[in-house]
Amino acid sequence: MSFESHELLGRLAEGLRREIAPAVDGEYLRTQAHMAAVILERLAREAALGERHRTAEAADLAELASGLGEIADIDGASQSQAAPEEVRSALARLQDDPGVMSLGPMVEALYRWGPERPAAAAALDAIRSVLRRDIDRRMDIAR
Repeated sequence: MSFESHELLGRLAEGLRREIAPAVDGEYLRTQAHMAAVILERLAREAALGERHRTAEAADLAELASGLGEIADIDGASQSQAAPEEVRSALARLQDDPGVMSLGPMVEALYRWGPERPAAAAALDAIRSVLRRDIDRRMDIAR
């Protein structure tokens, strides 16, 4: 019989909670055993959902980078409407290092360019949607 890592962690957590913690003398030590079970349960959820979340994050960021590429494209746009070099540079960094943490410089560049500009506002909305989904995935683990 073979177990996935999340199943094994879940079984360990259950054993700590139902068998070991009640058998431990002393309130402090019993509390520590219960806390260890909580930590193991969280690790089990993270192990079970981790790959799915990484795949979803990568897809979100690839789609976002593709969509943001449109605002940095100066072909067909007047020079006054084209995204400045700072925005194009932040986009290049995001494409080179796709990750939620890479969105910070992009957001800063868009706000410096002017969030009232339609292209910047649309880009910021798209980034907010990606960040919201990232938070939802992180909360899924914490539940």
